[in-house]
Amino acid sequence: MAATPALLELVSVGRRLAGRAVLRDVSFSLRRDDVLGLLGVNGAGKSTTLAIIAGVLQPDAGSVLIDGKNATDDVRTMRDRIGWVPESVPLWPELTVIEALDACGRLRGLSKPARKTALERELARLELTDLAQRLCGQLSLGQKRRVGLAQALLHEPDLLVLDEPGNGLDPVQAAQLRELIGKLKPGRGIILSSHDLAEVEAMCNRVVILHDSRVRLDAPLETRRGKLDAQFRSIAAQPASAAA
Repeated sequence: MAATPALLELVSVGRRLAGRAVLRDVSFSLRRDDVLGLLGVNGAGKSTTLAIIAGVLQPDAGSVLIDGKNATDDVRTMRDRIGWVPESVPLWPELTVIEALDACGRLRGLSKPARKTALERELARLELTDLAQRLCGQLSLGQKRRVGLAQALLHEPDLLVLDEPGNGLDPVQAAQLRELIGKLKPGRGIILSSHDLAEVEAMCNRVVILHDSRVRLDAPLETRRGKLDAQFRSIAAQPASAAA
């Protein structure tokens, strides 16, 4: 019997920006029920990798596969399977939370009954019910991140892509995020970038470290717990020539 393909697979992905190689020969995979932490110093290519996975950017080389199918063959269908939350959550400040979520549901092509069901589900899941009539422009950073997650989850995606989801959160909000990731994990794959190694150890079961635009480590986190900080520092300290 053939093995079930990974939910997500990057195969030799490359991307150049302004003549510089942002990503070179990046390959890794993600299965359902995995939470993968994508690590690297600033400029290592984390956000570019996530944007390519989400279909926001196209790779200059290589392939992104969803369940074994090339994502560029049917971009719309593949995007419908992905929930994407960039580091800076895009919100309409003049809309209320429920208006913004309804607008996102419309953009996703959800019918009115489907939008109603999805809005009720995500308002409850993200603990946003009491904020439904609050203007997005009046929300705190933590509240905006929760609305961003609600937007990404409206269509119940198979793959959730999160760019620095814990950035700027206080300890209570960070703990709530860890709990939420645990609840969202079953049946889908989650990939997130973070500068917080403790956050990655608490939420993830796999880790990929990028350095100088390449993958330098791809391993189960169970074998790295307590060692991740030292290993990350060792990789990050290497000169670019050592990572080539």
